[in-house]
Amino acid sequence: MWVKPQEVLLANALWVTEQANHYFVLQRRKGHGKTKGLSSILVGTLDSVFDTKPPPFRILHQTPSSEVYYLIACSLTFTEIEKDWEWLQRNLSDTLNSFDNEEDITEFVCCKIQSVIANTLPDNQGTEDEDTQSFKTVSFKFHRLFNTPPEEKLVNYYSCSYWKGRMPRQGWLYLSVNHLCFYAYILGRETKLVISWTEITELDKTNSLLFPDSIRVATREREHYFSMFLHKSETFMLMEQLTNLAMKQLIDEKGGFNEDRDLLNKLSKNVPRKPSFLKRDLDARAHSEAYRLLFRLPAAEKLDGSTDATLWTPYNKRHVWGRMFLSQNYLCFESRVKNLVSVVIPLRDVRLVEKAENQASNSAVDKSVLITTCNRTSFLFAQIQDRDFLVQKISELLAGTRVPSLHSVTGGSCDNTSNHSSSSGISSFSQCEEVKSEPSWSPQPPLMTLFKLDFSSEAISKQEAKEKLWELHFAEYGRGVSMYRTTEVSKLVLQGVPDRLRREVWMSFSGAINEMAANAGLYRTLVDQALGKPSTANDEIERDLHRSLPEHPAFQCDIGISALRRILSAYAWRNPQIGYCQAMNIVASVLLIYCSEEEAFWQLANLCESLLPDYYNTRVVGALVDQGVLDDLTSEHLPNLHARLDELGMIRMISLSWFLTIFLSVMPYESAVNIIDCFFYDGARVIFQVALTVLESNQDKLLACRDDGEAMQLLGDYLQGVFNEEGQLTIRNKDGEHIKKSISVQSLVYDSYTHHGFLTPGMIERLRLKYRLRVVQQLEDGVGRNVVRSVVGDGYFSQDELQDLLVLVREELLSQKRVTADRYDPTQPPYEAYKVDFELFRLLFVGLSPWGKGTLAESLAARIFRLMDRNVDGLLNFRELAVALGMTCTADITQRLKLLYTLHLPPLLTSAEIESPTYSDSGPEVAAEATDFFDSMEQSVASLESVSSHAEESAVVAARELEHERPQREHSWEVRSMGSLRSLVETRDSRPDLKSVPRMSQPHFIMLWKTIYDLFQAQPEDLETYHSIATVGLSVISC
Repeated sequence: MWVKPQEVLLANALWVTEQANHYFVLQRRKGHGKTKGLSSILVGTLDSVFDTKPPPFRILHQTPSSEVYYLIACSLTFTEIEKDWEWLQRNLSDTLNSFDNEEDITEFVCCKIQSVIANTLPDNQGTEDEDTQSFKTVSFKFHRLFNTPPEEKLVNYYSCSYWKGRMPRQGWLYLSVNHLCFYAYILGRETKLVISWTEITELDKTNSLLFPDSIRVATREREHYFSMFLHKSETFMLMEQLTNLAMKQLIDEKGGFNEDRDLLNKLSKNVPRKPSFLKRDLDARAHSEAYRLLFRLPAAEKLDGSTDATLWTPYNKRHVWGRMFLSQNYLCFESRVKNLVSVVIPLRDVRLVEKAENQASNSAVDKSVLITTCNRTSFLFAQIQDRDFLVQKISELLAGTRVPSLHSVTGGSCDNTSNHSSSSGISSFSQCEEVKSEPSWSPQPPLMTLFKLDFSSEAISKQEAKEKLWELHFAEYGRGVSMYRTTEVSKLVLQGVPDRLRREVWMSFSGAINEMAANAGLYRTLVDQALGKPSTANDEIERDLHRSLPEHPAFQCDIGISALRRILSAYAWRNPQIGYCQAMNIVASVLLIYCSEEEAFWQLANLCESLLPDYYNTRVVGALVDQGVLDDLTSEHLPNLHARLDELGMIRMISLSWFLTIFLSVMPYESAVNIIDCFFYDGARVIFQVALTVLESNQDKLLACRDDGEAMQLLGDYLQGVFNEEGQLTIRNKDGEHIKKSISVQSLVYDSYTHHGFLTPGMIERLRLKYRLRVVQQLEDGVGRNVVRSVVGDGYFSQDELQDLLVLVREELLSQKRVTADRYDPTQPPYEAYKVDFELFRLLFVGLSPWGKGTLAESLAARIFRLMDRNVDGLLNFRELAVALGMTCTADITQRLKLLYTLHLPPLLTSAEIESPTYSDSGPEVAAEATDFFDSMEQSVASLESVSSHAEESAVVAARELEHERPQREHSWEVRSMGSLRSLVETRDSRPDLKSVPRMSQPHFIMLWKTIYDLFQAQPEDLETYHSIATVGLSVISC
């Protein structure tokens, strides 16, 4: 039976070789057959004892100079394994002799075996269960060993060794959604290790003398080494993926990992079954992410599957081998030869899918599918292994595809069909609008068409010549989203896109046209909802509007300013998680010059969410991560310069504005747009290429700089002097002063591709993961220190205790997928960064507080939560949480008694909660009791004036918050009494004034004594105290 190729560490241990040649070995396990001996007896005994016996016969693949073996077949009988051996001799032996490279031989063998396995699978595999039975057994063992909650899902497990000291402990590595766990049991010694993914600061592969061929996991406290993996690459990739998910959770402040349940019902073929549903889910996510990155597709797009195929390229009359990809809304193709040709076909544009007939005279078009789009462009795919299955999948996806009406100059819309089918709808909509009212605003066309700049005749002629080249290219290779993308278009982009064609090229290559097509009409709705709404984002936008590209005439009048206001406000409304970040205004203003208003909005959305993820959140994490990536690249490729910049302390200072604005803020915008041309075509690697080229060009001068100020000035002058050969004759700064030219942007871009074109998206993503760990953990540590520093002054817990509490809260918020309603506003105090709801507070109260052990613990927790919730939003910030727990755990006896007494006063303890024979649920009785209490509370307010300054300040803050957030309840007795009770409890007088303490009714006193009785119930051994409580309570009641 053929098996998926897998590495074998020890080929000859416990096995005997029966037959062998240059590339294959047939082996029999010791203990099977006629051979006798001590080793055979021992191995046979072991195999009989263990439940999972390995098949006694197997075939391994190995090249002569390699020490690595691959298991490719196994069998229970010699007859069956001999058939597989003969098949190898007959079909592969002669072919392998023709290879020159041994790595190619191994790759060919592994691919061939996988192909044989795929072709022997049955057509109808049915719907897969979530997990295999064996995996469910391991998952049960995992939860039992590490005492994890049922919500903690195991992803996969691997055999490995954990280095504890200098001795390896052989055991099992368990990777779950939130934790890395290891367990070993050797000679009576148990080894357990649990590490949260959010604690990891570094993750990499190492190969040292002490820890050979290992995976290193570093946390804030120590380093851990794991080695002797059977599947090291797979293990490391999964660890990277889970760590990356954890870091993105910390960045986004969102909920945790959510499974894609659609995978259970997905119809698929030739897909190897994973033991874990979550492993399959994560693999699908990784493939979808790579797919979206390769073809610039929307973030919600999920890869459905892929298959080998050929594409007919009409421009050179050839069939190009590559891989066809299919997702919910797109069909894409990428050639095997890198950058030879690629195609993106939106399913919204597809009008016909048909199977072409095989031709006896031309086998190249066998098993072909012809796809025709609405603009009459046809794409011929051939050599598709399972054509019928593919056509069925495309038909299913087309049936659920909505065809939006998109009116754009990008050439990606279907004017012949969608315009006709929706014309009546458009006219009726227009009439309806006219009847209702005129719209309050109108979207602007590209501002370059309204505000024309003066260019030299030479520059104009260059633009016209380039336009002709682009038009010729469109005529030959197609236009819009579905054009054939080849190296020819790369050359044109490298030379710069003509101004008149920028909107079309940018929208097509960046993928923004896809988002715009999927959300027709959304921009106008967002603008109408966002404009004029009071918000922090809108206030920040107003401050920056007149600082956005002031040298351009479009932004010296209301036309450009209003358009910029609309797209920034609309985006902040659409994505409150990002809102507005400085630098977005500069990028958006340049987009408005070349694109229409709605196109500029979708370009901005695509930039913030896909092309430069995490760049524009409140902590600019993405830009800080890319600073680390540039630091790493500089260290590797410009080591002398890196050492000098490190000495000057500016290695991380120089590039933040470069990344955030894609060089728009540091060089003339008409020069920077050439860099943006390449950025929209080639992605983020262009930014690193240009940055390295700038540093390399100024290396000698930077090495001679005496301080960081001189170096910054040098780079600033160089970038300001970058000019466009097709732009204005002279370049000026924002003050209108002439600037000395340094280099043309055309030369700068060409040099960046010549010297640093080796950078790939994969290389950038690997470095980003490395530095994302460091940056996010450094930011989290900084936020944590600020939170602890802002709370430690209350005196309830030490700094270390607060740090431990903060870690616990953060872990719970992430693992339980609890999401706060609003993102943290940096203008608020640091302790507002973390908030807990009642459910989490109850868990912490029961687990940490000595008051949380009795039967009335939940009722006490609810009243404490209500007392501490100053703004009545159903959440406690970290300071309120620390105070609530501190007053029950570490406060002095006087303050604890005051708290316990206060918790049994109305409105915290209502009549409805009192289990008394005299209880009545009539409204008048409750109101009368509340009124009496409030009168007594009013009399005691004057005596509360002498409380500590901290309590007084807290009461003022509480009053202001209540006045701002709930003015309708300002004068209610409940709100006023809660503020007074809170001030009473937080007062730390060793001898409190009894006149300031509100009086308590008998039913409330009985409940107080029941609570005290319940608190001491947890200590049944102290019977004397237990009976004394009852005696004192009865005595007080009888008085």
